[in-house]
Amino acid sequence: MKHLIRPLPLLLLVFSGWAQPVAAQKSFALGIGGGASIPVGRLKDAQNSGFNGIIALALGVAELPIGVRIDGIYNRFPGTGAASGSSLATNTYSFRVTGVLGNVILAFPGTTTKAYVITGGGLYYTKLDVAGAKSESDPGLNAGAGFTFGLGPIASFVEARYHFIRRPPDKGGVIHFVPVTLGIMF
Repeated sequence: MKHLIRPLPLLLLVFSGWAQPVAAQKSFALGIGGGASIPVGRLKDAQNSGFNGIIALALGVAELPIGVRIDGIYNRFPGTGAASGSSLATNTYSFRVTGVLGNVILAFPGTTTKAYVITGGGLYYTKLDVAGAKSESDPGLNAGAGFTFGLGPIASFVEARYHFIRRPPDKGGVIHFVPVTLGIMF
């Protein structure tokens, strides 16, 4: 029995040494963030700049520069309050854009700060905050760039992305907007 107990501390030390590098190779991260959302194109004629929120699941391997990120987004644009159209009615209604997106990320080498580009697509849901308005779902694309950097024990990111939502002309046409987001990954 003594022959079995003597090597036990040595085996525990060896196995704990193997376990630490494996734990350091985390293959996913969860993130949350928010910031400003800027309407572009015809959307800016009816809506003001608003805010955005994001929940993200990043998948990848630390040694590889490419990864996948799945995002849930929320953007809200307040009405301009200006007269619109021939009826001269003022637009005081907010416009919401939510979506589920799949993205590919390409990270560039860096030490404490790393730049990355992100692109992908998904399904966007849009709705004008007025009684009786229905939510519309349409496909869309996004592309942008950002930076990740350490913030104590967590990673943080700042990014800007251009979103393009393809809608038929009879439902308002194409929607463009650019959210600028600051968030954390843990």
